[in-house]
Amino acid sequence: MRLTFSTSNYWNADLSDEGGRVLYSIRTTSHYRKTTITKCHDDASGGSSVVAVIDWHFFQSDKIHFGEQVVSANEMLKWRWSLTSDRYCVGPDGRAYKWKLRSASQNCVLQAENSPVDLVKYHNRNFGIRKPSHPPYLEISPSVTHMLDYIITTFVYVEKLSQDEAVAVYS
Repeated sequence: MRLTFSTSNYWNADLSDEGGRVLYSIRTTSHYRKTTITKCHDDASGGSSVVAVIDWHFFQSDKIHFGEQVVSANEMLKWRWSLTSDRYCVGPDGRAYKWKLRSASQNCVLQAENSPVDLVKYHNRNFGIRKPSHPPYLEISPSVTHMLDYIITTFVYVEKLSQDEAVAVYS
């Protein structure tokens, strides 16, 4: 499955499937205090529902409102003492996963904890210089499409961490 971002700004973008149908909407308030992830329903009502809200904080842990739970982002996506900045989590299916944050050599990817196989991979926008141009998108394995809400929520969080790390390196 491929979910394409409507813009390179993942903070304020719609995610569409291969047929162009908008499945998710991501909106962030000014000053980056709160990000709301909304699921667009494909029914006669054309309604939507909030999947998650991420409250960004400077001096304390960010909070993720997911379903009926409010959890510290550091609890939901744990960092283990290692030489990498990978974040570990347990999905709604009870399985252990790790998000590998973006680096100079790769984009964000989600893998099963003890597997090198990419289950979700973020692709940056390509302007078409060496390869065909395309907007940014998430490539999602069929084996994890049952937890799309969780994937989108955790991706938004780890992509922000990746960008924060990149800024820190180049500052």
